[in-house]
Amino acid sequence: MDSKARRVRAERNRNRLPPRRKSSRWARRIVGVLATIAFIGVGVAIAQMVIPEPDGTEASAASLAPTATATPAKKHKTAKKKKAKPKGPTKAERESTKAAVAIVRQKGFTTLKQSDYDPKATFRVLIGRPVGDSAGGNRAFFFMKDTFLGNDALSPSTKLTVARTGKVTVTLSYGVYESGDPAGQPSARKKVRFRLEGTRIHALDTIPLDSARFQRRR
Repeated sequence: MDSKARRVRAERNRNRLPPRRKSSRWARRIVGVLATIAFIGVGVAIAQMVIPEPDGTEASAASLAPTATATPAKKHKTAKKKKAKPKGPTKAERESTKAAVAIVRQKGFTTLKQSDYDPKATFRVLIGRPVGDSAGGNRAFFFMKDTFLGNDALSPSTKLTVARTGKVTVTLSYGVYESGDPAGQPSARKKVRFRLEGTRIHALDTIPLDSARFQRRR
């Protein structure tokens, strides 16, 4: 086939194909540019995943570690404040002690120690000595609550103190004279327990004799 025939065929073929538009050419170029940008972006992302961060494993571990959820602190129940008990005797107890002291005074005696009187107990006691007579000896005054019951003995004692008190019992300590003891200075002691039985006073131990308990000082 000569060159003229080839030119004719080529011309014929060109006439058969539709003419290429400029817009399709530009579209292909744009698609190619976008594909290139996407390929570059994938490469950058892979590089960031492979290359370690400046602070090393700690940063990666910190980013991967699960965030600890703060556990809310349990609210403690507010403890109910107990009402503070009043210190010392109440007004009623002070009035009861005052009334007992007044009874001892009416009997002609002065109270030696008001703290011996226990207003909370059923069986109560006060020790008194004759007013204006310091050498006249001491006597115990027993009470059932606020009611006066009587004394420990018919005669006084040189030295007489309260050793112990309970709800219905009282223990008294008597000074007992030994041979050679000067008057007013008994050297021995004896404890005697008293118990309230009904409305009566019962001595659980033997009370020392009058002469062993009392000698007047001159």
